[in-house]
Amino acid sequence: MKNLTLKFLFVFLFIPILSSAQIKVNYKVFYHNKLEDEGLKITLSYNLKKASDSTYFHYSNDVWGQKNIMNCLKIIEKDNPNLKFKIVSDSNRIVVYHPKTKKISFTYRILQDAKETSSASNRPRVKNNFFHILGQSLFVVPEDAYHLKIQPANIEANIEWTDFPNDFKIHNTFGTNQKKQIIKAKLDEEFYHSLFVGGDYRIYDFKYQEKPVYLAIRGKWFNDYQDEKILETLKKTIPTQRNFWKDNAFDYYTVIMTPSNSEIDTLFKGQSMTGSGVKNGFLIQSSNNKFNNYDVIRYVFNHEMMHDWIGGKIKMKNEELNYWFSEGFTDYYTFKNRLQSGDLTLKDWLRDFNKEVLQLHWKNPKKNEPNYVIKDDFWKSRNVEKIPYRRGAIFAFWLDNQILKKSNYKKSLDDVMREILKICVEQNKLFSDDFFLEIVQKYLEKDIKELTYFFQKHIINGVDFDLKNEDLIPEFQIEYVEKIPKINMEEKSLNKYILK
Repeated sequence: MKNLTLKFLFVFLFIPILSSAQIKVNYKVFYHNKLEDEGLKITLSYNLKKASDSTYFHYSNDVWGQKNIMNCLKIIEKDNPNLKFKIVSDSNRIVVYHPKTKKISFTYRILQDAKETSSASNRPRVKNNFFHILGQSLFVVPEDAYHLKIQPANIEANIEWTDFPNDFKIHNTFGTNQKKQIIKAKLDEEFYHSLFVGGDYRIYDFKYQEKPVYLAIRGKWFNDYQDEKILETLKKTIPTQRNFWKDNAFDYYTVIMTPSNSEIDTLFKGQSMTGSGVKNGFLIQSSNNKFNNYDVIRYVFNHEMMHDWIGGKIKMKNEELNYWFSEGFTDYYTFKNRLQSGDLTLKDWLRDFNKEVLQLHWKNPKKNEPNYVIKDDFWKSRNVEKIPYRRGAIFAFWLDNQILKKSNYKKSLDDVMREILKICVEQNKLFSDDFFLEIVQKYLEKDIKELTYFFQKHIINGVDFDLKNEDLIPEFQIEYVEKIPKINMEEKSLNKYILK
């Protein structure tokens, strides 16, 4: 009984320590009718633990492949009397020199430094009629957050949107049309992994199983990109994804769609669209011209929403080194779930998987690069960037077939994915290669050394997969066209692949 009492005492003593392991920061964001010139003005207030005459703050200089984001941050002397500043870009640091105090307050502005192009889509965008800024590029935070003994760092951000007209919408991945927000979140995984927009966005909402879903969209789109059609596609994608995972635990969810640039006449004969998963949703940015292709939207909706789980609730231990899973398996299930929901016919699925995955992988001059090169060069080379998407999708296809064969169609890779989700959520476990192989081995009943060798050879070292008919369920047939594998299947065999 004495030992039991001590254990409970330890728990109760420990709770306050955990709850205090966060920083509280106040932000006032001000409207101006000339935002493009004046920038989005933000006043930050923060209480120090002890009096000091200088304070370090963090602002990310490199964000999502974009360099020198500090160019978008402007500190004006007239906004900050009695304060001096030092910008250390290489260290993502702003040093504020101030009279000795325990409370520091200063003002900075966020401006747009790039033209409206798809290549700069992750940089802050600030126009008179709208803004579109990642949380990481909007909010400066005290460096104290990164020095807490208990990690990951947490933040309580009190945000007040000041003087914004009623028709200037405020929307973000934490709430909609809220002029005062209190956001309690993990700093890097949630607060900085977010998007804040405002202005002439059109906001729609619906509920799926009593959980709210929002679509925020702006701009006048070409071709068949009508708001209603996009909203209907979202309504179809939500149940497809959540039914697959058997998970509807989302208290708030939003999709934000913004044109990167709009051109009636363009030399670019196509569409450039990017999707990115963020906290509580995902964003889409796209070039907007007469070459808009609606099928691209359906693909991006399914791919980015899959990241709510793969990369979201299933967190990676080694980010880029695990892209074969977080991007490759996401892409595989983008195709498979669209086939299961009827968004793709079997003919469409065969055409797209053969072309977008198999053909483009085999034609990629960098396809055999080992996994460590992907980690180093992912943001540097388009060919390297696409390796984990396709290599992982091919591995997932092979593995799905192996499990279907071994279980006599009673199990599939779907069951592996749901088990991984369950363990990662319930045990707060990070995804790793070893963890994945341990789970898969149970379904294949293969010798772990044999499975590890296969994984090491094809995923880690980058050796081409040798897809053979005997590796797949009999309903699939492989033929090689100019040394590139091509998958075939008859419509009557579809239910052998898609288990209901």
